[in-house]
Amino acid sequence: MTTRTVFSRSQPSPWTEDYAVLGGRPDASSSEAAVPETDAELGFAFRTAADLLAERWKEDREDDSLVLVVLYNYRHALELGLKMVLRALVASIKFEVTPGEAPPEIVDKVGKKLAHTHQLSVLTDYLVQLTPMFRMGLQGDVKALCDEMHALDPSGQALRYSMIKGQGGTTVPARPLPLYVDVPEFIRRAGEAHTALDLLLDQITDLQDSQHNLGPDYARQRT
Repeated sequence: MTTRTVFSRSQPSPWTEDYAVLGGRPDASSSEAAVPETDAELGFAFRTAADLLAERWKEDREDDSLVLVVLYNYRHALELGLKMVLRALVASIKFEVTPGEAPPEIVDKVGKKLAHTHQLSVLTDYLVQLTPMFRMGLQGDVKALCDEMHALDPSGQALRYSMIKGQGGTTVPARPLPLYVDVPEFIRRAGEAHTALDLLLDQITDLQDSQHNLGPDYARQRT
């Protein structure tokens, strides 16, 4: 049986619809330029995969392990969404800082911690502290849902493995007791949480447009 290369850094020839393009995609305006992927795209992909798997599970309900993957995909999509909003907030707050002055301590802390933090409750706590600086708020029950998921799986490892590290470095079952999940209710709440984050990001994007048009300190002049 003849095998062909599965992964390639150059465009396959001949091209067929069997190929997917990941990462930097060629720009239509230039044969050399590439358009990098964004966390927004990845978050949408994880969220879509979760929805499709949930539908598959509802069709026959024979394999509840699919729900574990639904939870993980939504958890990761939420993490990406929270980090996108936080990065945008940090950038906008720093833009408003008077030259020569230091930004608020929490802003520097969030900026440094984002790449190393995967705990949803920590990310929502950051968001609750930063959004009031621009008279914004976290709508819906984003924080409540993220806190519940954090309690279920603080680091995301329990949703990926059957065995995880316990206290003292010992290996223990990730789910020693049954966990009952109301799948439709979870999908509803997770979808609303994503919508709330999308709306918040839209607000910050509008804010950044105004900042670039009007210059620093405009927010203080409005207060």
